[in-house]
Amino acid sequence: MRLKNLILSNSLYFFFSLLWGCGLFTFSGVSLSPNVKTFSIQFYTEVSDGPTDMPDKLTEALATQILRITNSLTREEKDGDIQYEGVIKSFSYRTTFSTKDNDQDKELKEVQRLTITIEVSYLNPSNEASSFKKKQFSASADIMSTEDQSKKEPELIELIVRQLVDDIYNKSIDNW
Repeated sequence: MRLKNLILSNSLYFFFSLLWGCGLFTFSGVSLSPNVKTFSIQFYTEVSDGPTDMPDKLTEALATQILRITNSLTREEKDGDIQYEGVIKSFSYRTTFSTKDNDQDKELKEVQRLTITIEVSYLNPSNEASSFKKKQFSASADIMSTEDQSKKEPELIELIVRQLVDDIYNKSIDNW
């Protein structure tokens, strides 16, 4: 009986390893054709507000995410098997109100909300159905109006970039 269980578990392990190795099954939800080996990313800006290195931050964050999760793709400067091109459309602060200063305080607090909006095109010739053009992604982060905006802005940008990258990745490669 024990030998039978051992053979069964090894057979299942072999079966799932085979599916995983062939690229037919992944736990991350990545759904790329086995012929996709490279990717390229280009981000630009159309706004004068915000840091001048925002396109670089988005490019590097998305590249890092793809490399970390796929493990099989390599980055090309241009003309990758899959291609991302994006434009920063908006970088703006807006005053709003929140009660989230702390749990006990129910009084409205003035908050500065930073919102970044980007427009992304994704080209995947091996799976045209997953490609998209000029899809808008937007994310926000808040700071209290009493905080120093110039000191907190890098932290806000990091949070927003992380959210934008997750959204882009989920829409393009990850089918969960």
